[in-house]
Amino acid sequence: MTSDDNNKSPQTHQRRTNDASMATTVLILIIATVVFFVVNGPQSSNASNREISTKESTFSSTAVLGGIERRNSSSAFRRAEASAFMGGVNLDFRDATMEDDEARIEVSAIMGGIEIRIPRTWTVINHVTPVMGGVQDHTRSADGNKRLVIEGTVFMGGLDIEN
Repeated sequence: MTSDDNNKSPQTHQRRTNDASMATTVLILIIATVVFFVVNGPQSSNASNREISTKESTFSSTAVLGGIERRNSSSAFRRAEASAFMGGVNLDFRDATMEDDEARIEVSAIMGGIEIRIPRTWTVINHVTPVMGGVQDHTRSADGNKRLVIEGTVFMGGLDIEN
């Protein structure tokens, strides 16, 4: 042993162990994120369909390093999925009507953002978990009996819900 090894404090050793542990955790998160998007694949991120107007009752939108704007005017809206990885998804349901009294949107934002616009007759039920991110609900309901349940996760990103 050298004299330098004898002079190192236990705090120095602990700090190096914590730094290595944090680096490993960050690496695992990055790998898991990449695997998630490789498995699920971007379904709507090419340039030809960045702005879409649809009447579908169910749909899915994914933006990876880009943006998507989707306006839905369905007369029987039921379900949607929106994923943003370092990009943005803008969903506009102001011209849509729910099929029943409840519809669902599943969101996943990783270092990206999702914006959802809904009619004033819909009430938002927010079940989104933010992790180092934010969820803002700016809606004002007109006491309608239509419920929009939004579920999912926002990781280092944002979700904005408006009328």
